[in-house]
Amino acid sequence: MIIVTGHLRVAPEHIDALREPMRAVLETTRKEDGCLLYAFGEDVLDPGLIRILERWRDWPSLEAHGKAPHMAPWREALGKVGLLEREIVGHEGGNERAL
Repeated sequence: MIIVTGHLRVAPEHIDALREPMRAVLETTRKEDGCLLYAFGEDVLDPGLIRILERWRDWPSLEAHGKAPHMAPWREALGKVGLLEREIVGHEGGNERAL
């Protein structure tokens, strides 16, 4: 399993403009083959910070996601509001247990 963690940062006043594009990319991505979890969350204590958590079956599934057509409008929306920071990392994981 591939686990992706990270964050995006935009100016807090632009979060509302991203809500519909976020909803669209979340809904479409969750239907992709190999997607086990795809979630964004606004940081309660840090306005403008969007936390990212993803789980993918394997690397090819994640790579296909990056090339999916529905990613273009999401990237365009981020470009329009001015992405200030982006940090996203993929981790290969296999030893999992409930906490």
